[in-house]
Amino acid sequence: MPEKNPIADHRSKLDATGVGLSALCIAHCLFLPAAAAATPMLVPEAGELFGLSHDWHLILLAIAAPVSLIGLGWSVRTTGAGWPILLIGLLGLALMATGASHVFERSIETVLTLTGVTILAGAHFANWRTRARAGHVHVRDCGLCDDHDH
Repeated sequence: MPEKNPIADHRSKLDATGVGLSALCIAHCLFLPAAAAATPMLVPEAGELFGLSHDWHLILLAIAAPVSLIGLGWSVRTTGAGWPILLIGLLGLALMATGASHVFERSIETVLTLTGVTILAGAHFANWRTRARAGHVHVRDCGLCDDHDH
């Protein structure tokens, strides 16, 4: 039975976290606006009550960016497909950042953010699959094991 590699497990967890965060962002962008549209009529003071502001978009971006950069960046070193996937992920992050900047009207921000999140989630998924297909080679992947043949 092959040994589990803790470094490879961390990389998989980063990709899974990136996909999960992207799914949360999509849910936020699609479902929250519908709920928010009804909120002023149902609970006019809800925004103040929950402390909701546009700053949350920047906070979520600040969480997504390092997770994505680290998770996708490792693949540049470990797989032949690392650079294209990283560049696609960077495009997704750039679109997310543009959407979170609040420079455009809300509908454009939502489209930019959703497009960026979808692209980023796709990059994480492709990264996850590419690493799984590549297998683990100690010298290439972690450099921690010099005497092992597995």
